[in-house]
Amino acid sequence: MKLVATIFCTLFIYMGCISQEISTAEKEQILLQITNLKTAHLNSDAVLADKIYHDNLILTSQSGKKYSKKEALANIKNAFESYENSDISFLKIDTNVILTNYSNKRKFKEFDEGEYRLTVVWKKQETNWVIISMQSSKIKKKK
Repeated sequence: MKLVATIFCTLFIYMGCISQEISTAEKEQILLQITNLKTAHLNSDAVLADKIYHDNLILTSQSGKKYSKKEALANIKNAFESYENSDISFLKIDTNVILTNYSNKRKFKEFDEGEYRLTVVWKKQETNWVIISMQSSKIKKKK
């Protein structure tokens, strides 16, 4: 019983450390960056994406392949016909680190549309939020 109480108290303290309150301004800044990323993808704008991706970016695709910032910027040249985000949730990890999780429906030119779940770690760098890690998982259609 003592062990269970110790585990419960440790978990409670840990959850308190990572569930800090996110301000409206922080949410708005990150939502703007998510919109900027959408714009970069739709316009194949590597200059804009460069401002959003951290220099040490770790991007993991739905296939499990890992991309660096350089590779991610080169890949942004693949043109999208559509790119929509929804169901965005936020979790503040630290003063300068916020995690977002959202649904992303997109279509590459000449390919079928797909829906993905994105988990993105944002870091406040000077006055801007940048992506330090992003992982994408394909959402399978129900049969």
